[in-house]
Amino acid sequence: MLFRTTFPALLLAGLTIGAAIPSGSFSFGGPALSRRAATAASQILQIAPTSNTCSGATYADECETAAQAAPYLISAMQTYSITSAAEIAALLSLVAYETGDFKYSTNHFPSPGRPGQGTRNMQMATYNLLYAQSISALSTQVAAITTATTTAGLSDDELNAIRALVLPDQYSWASAAWFYTSQCSSSVRTQVQAGGQAGYEAYLGCVGTTATSDRLAYWTRANTALGLS
Repeated sequence: MLFRTTFPALLLAGLTIGAAIPSGSFSFGGPALSRRAATAASQILQIAPTSNTCSGATYADECETAAQAAPYLISAMQTYSITSAAEIAALLSLVAYETGDFKYSTNHFPSPGRPGQGTRNMQMATYNLLYAQSISALSTQVAAITTATTTAGLSDDELNAIRALVLPDQYSWASAAWFYTSQCSSSVRTQVQAGGQAGYEAYLGCVGTTATSDRLAYWTRANTALGLS
């Protein structure tokens, strides 16, 4: 798979993307989340330096800023119980890289892009189907397109329709966390949790790609932002 184209305490060394969120306190409104989101947005901006603005973005309807992304990324880590700083750094660096600092959420390259590929970690259509099927709120809509667990035989329009189901912010920003916790082995997670480049490369291997200088630059910034280096 190639891309690019009740909350337990989220403890990070020194800096925190979510800090400890008491059970029942998490919502998209209220000052508690606002403070967490502001902290997270500052960290995210260190990772994705151009995510402070969408001015001039080629795909303006897909672009979101670090401030807009932060609450959804906090929620994603909550939903999928990702609490390790090293894991969060790996996931955030990949999302930032795959979206060009959050400038797009569907594959456009080469034009017109690969049918069905998208979300904020630029998942392939096969994984978008599995992701959509994992979300109970989407069960009726996805079943209307297919009840299979593979995209084999589906038309481009059907692949794009599945992608459309998981493009809303509450799903799209959580896709990397879903993929990591559902598609990567416990061995890979153990390596990522241990930190270091070897762990990051194990994660990329699960994703289906390798460490390039560009990817490593994002990962290095993520480690700095989260107090790992």
